[in-house]
Amino acid sequence: MMADSLVALTVITIGINLFFICEQQLQVQRQREQLKLAAIRLGKEASDLYAMKHENIVLSKDKIVAKVNLRGLTVYYQGECLYRIAR
Repeated sequence: MMADSLVALTVITIGINLFFICEQQLQVQRQREQLKLAAIRLGKEASDLYAMKHENIVLSKDKIVAKVNLRGLTVYYQGECLYRIAR
């Protein structure tokens, strides 16, 4: 009887730990996706401005920098290139 209780408690403990690990990974994934979405939106805004003005554009917001010139669009986050679209 005692062994059954210990096995059940172990299984429940493992299940709870797996739940919290999965929740943490989902939060990290959500943050990454939000960063990607913000970078894409800033890049879109910069490319729209370039299409209207036909001059080099540099936009920045929350450590994200979007640069557009004749060669294309580049989006950086903390100095690291996230996206590059060349013409």
